[in-house]
Amino acid sequence: MLAQLVDALGSLILVALTIGALAPSVRLACGGDPARPGPRPVVWGALTGAVIGLAFIIVHQFSIIRFDRQRLTLTTLEPTVGLFVVLLALVWFLGRRTLGLLRGAQGNSLASAGVANPIPAPWRVVASAAGFLWALAVVFRASQSVYLQIWEWVPSSSTLFSSTTFLNALGFLTGVGLAVVAGASVSMMCTRRPFYAPVLFTITGLVLTATHVFLIIRLLYSLRVIRVSKQTATAMSWLVNHLNLFSFVAMAATAVAAMILLVQARRTPTGADAASEQRLKRAGVRSMSRRSVLSLGALAATAGVLTIGERYATQEVELSAPEPFDVKGDNVVVGLDAISDAHLHRFEYQTSAGTTVRFIAIQKAGTSFGVGLDACEICGPSGYYEEDGQVICKLCGVAMNIATIGFKGGCNPIPIDYTIANGELSVPIHVLESSADVFA
Repeated sequence: MLAQLVDALGSLILVALTIGALAPSVRLACGGDPARPGPRPVVWGALTGAVIGLAFIIVHQFSIIRFDRQRLTLTTLEPTVGLFVVLLALVWFLGRRTLGLLRGAQGNSLASAGVANPIPAPWRVVASAAGFLWALAVVFRASQSVYLQIWEWVPSSSTLFSSTTFLNALGFLTGVGLAVVAGASVSMMCTRRPFYAPVLFTITGLVLTATHVFLIIRLLYSLRVIRVSKQTATAMSWLVNHLNLFSFVAMAATAVAAMILLVQARRTPTGADAASEQRLKRAGVRSMSRRSVLSLGALAATAGVLTIGERYATQEVELSAPEPFDVKGDNVVVGLDAISDAHLHRFEYQTSAGTTVRFIAIQKAGTSFGVGLDACEICGPSGYYEEDGQVICKLCGVAMNIATIGFKGGCNPIPIDYTIANGELSVPIHVLESSADVFA
């Protein structure tokens, strides 16, 4: 669940914040007030991109058609970067006209203040089209990796109707929902303070475009189209492992804007001669406070998921501590009463050459036990752990059929000779000595 939450939120948060700032920015560029009803080209562009991304993944996964996603990404990202430059210029060139008039309207809409739309109709079409297409492109690219997570809801060790699948789906939907809330909160902030819209879009858009440019460079490098120095390659590798830094930059800028709005709300005077005007001002202050708090809450939750949550989601599974045993003659001996609980038990034997050989034992039924090395022929000595009554390979995550432990095949533990007599399970020492190469 946690891994699905981290992956979904990490893939969407930067796009969500940028789209949230873009929607009111395009509204300004079209001569409208973001707080008033009007066309929503950015929202429709984002939804269209999400639908096309889903259709693309379905075709790629379930049909004989196979897309070269690397080439497709490279082909679509280059015009996306170019379109961003055009869109940014439109937002500032056209939007500043609207902002100036909104300040003069003193809280009223341009229409009620008797001011005509300052943006010519052809430019409004261009701004709307650019916003629609850019939102479509960035959501289409980001949605693909998110949709592919759906195929990870049902791990190989579970079924479709298991609690694991339900929790994975819940984590995924929570991550998507939190990203949408964060983006919506940015848009709502900008409706109260329209000047925030182009500023936040510039910052978040530049950060998002930086990730696009970085990905283009990586793809060109992997395709051997360009060459980079060893130092540059090392820096690129470090950045690949810390891509969340881009998201945190955008989140920090948004958090600063939300805190400024909250402070402004607290300092806004609500006194007025007329009671109705006073109520209106108080309602405006409450609205500003709620929107800034919502944004800060969503950003705080996101930061927690991408830091603490990611740490727990990616931490390595620790193998259980080895249990004691006795040495009798030429055998390692374990009492059956210590392992007759249907749980996994791990033991370590130090060979004469100093190699630690691990072996496991688990009760199947009655006096039937599965015994083998804590390693397999496919994944090596990575070991096994028990989770929800299943024995799982630490490396590949495959759940073992407990009834087959002790037999060769697949990712099963490498079987070893043993005997059961007089209430004891005995493993010959020479068997463990000869298994040292597996763990060397």
